[in-house]
Amino acid sequence: MRRNQSLSACPSRRETIWGFSYMAFELLLLPELLHAMNPWMRLPEAELNFVFFLLNFLALSLILHDYLGRSLQQVWRHPAYFCQAVILGGAAYYACFHAVNYIIDLLAPGYANLNDSSIASMAGSRSFLMAVGTVILVPPAEECLYRGLIFRNLYGKSRWAAYAVSILAFALVHVLGYVGTYSPLHLTMAVLQYLPAGLCLAWAYTKADTVFAPIFIHALVNAISLSKLR
Repeated sequence: MRRNQSLSACPSRRETIWGFSYMAFELLLLPELLHAMNPWMRLPEAELNFVFFLLNFLALSLILHDYLGRSLQQVWRHPAYFCQAVILGGAAYYACFHAVNYIIDLLAPGYANLNDSSIASMAGSRSFLMAVGTVILVPPAEECLYRGLIFRNLYGKSRWAAYAVSILAFALVHVLGYVGTYSPLHLTMAVLQYLPAGLCLAWAYTKADTVFAPIFIHALVNAISLSKLR
């Protein structure tokens, strides 16, 4: 295992500016625009979410295509590190995930993740679209944002900050839509549930030196989770 390595591929200044600009648009405006347009499109919730996933995937693939190309080269240069990162990162995620869920069961018996419930509901009506969206479109888009833009840009300045900021941002973005729906305790539990993923996906990036390691793990975890929700 490489120790104290510096990571290679990094989004360029142009990619970083455009990437963070799109991230702000995605979080603040895109959902509102899609819902405002939906009376004309008349899409069910699952299909509207698929449009959201697709737009994010296409936009970030376009904005960060040079970074993704350089990251893909690292997979070919060091396939062993890539495979190790996927195996160890995935195993670490599930170990941490089950440990956190055990703690949540003690603190909040009967707690249910609303995001999982929402995905399960949409998967029941549009299983193929949700599978494509959550397994193929979401992992590259989210990993480009949280591991590519946030984690990778901070890593050269402060590794602690890179981990802390990317992990917290990844957790918060998955629960902000439920503020006001969850009780404060359940909102805290929801944040805790996403911390293992943020930690293990960031570690996998450093192990493989490519964003494609967390993308692969993220896709695999989503596929397994989706199969269990059906």
